Amino acid sequence: MARAHDLEYEAEFESEYEYEDEFEYEAPPPPLRIRIVHGRSWGADREFEDEGDFFDPVPPPAGARLLTRFAFGGATLTAAHRRVIVQLAKDLLRDGPMGNLDCLDVTIVGHEDELGEPARFGALGQRRAEAVTKALADEMQRQVARIPAASRPRGQFVITVQTLGPTRPMRSNLTADGRALNRRVEVTLGRPGLCPDVV
Repeated sequence: MARAHDLEYEAEFESEYEYEDEFEYEAPPPPLRIRIVHGRSWGADREFEDEGDFFDPVPPPAGARLLTRFAFGGATLTAAHRRVIVQLAKDLLRDGPMGNLDCLDVTIVGHEDELGEPARFGALGQRRAEAVTKALADEMQRQVARIPAASRPRGQFVITVQTLGPTRPMRSNLTADGRALNRRVEVTLGRPGLCPDVV
């Protein structure tokens, strides 16, 4: 008698299991589309006329997000840098390209002060720009996982990475504070629009 009851239970369980398998599960949302390109950069092939060849300060681009005060000779991101990156990722995902053929351009430029060996100028700024680029792309992927599929950007984010070396100081390099501000990365956001290859 107990065995008959067990068989009846097993048949009922199998029926429920088969019924559950008939459900159609929602397809996973498409991955975030991020393309990273390397723009033309100021390189170490440039020559200084002499040790006093200072560049005049130039204001940052209008609307640029600034990550300043990198350590001298370093490209490690600080806690302050990461807070800027978290907010950048939020803004990009909020205002990102929604159409499949749309793009949003992001330009990330690394800068240096004028201290150090001229032969190494350019490489450090590039490392800083690439550190910010990687952290931003990772943060965007982390945040997009919490956004409903229907609200996720479906277009492409095109991130251009480059360095201008020490050629665009925002402050005078004659002071320690000015040099700290010049050791920076600038992030400029464009507006969503049709990708150039489909215009």
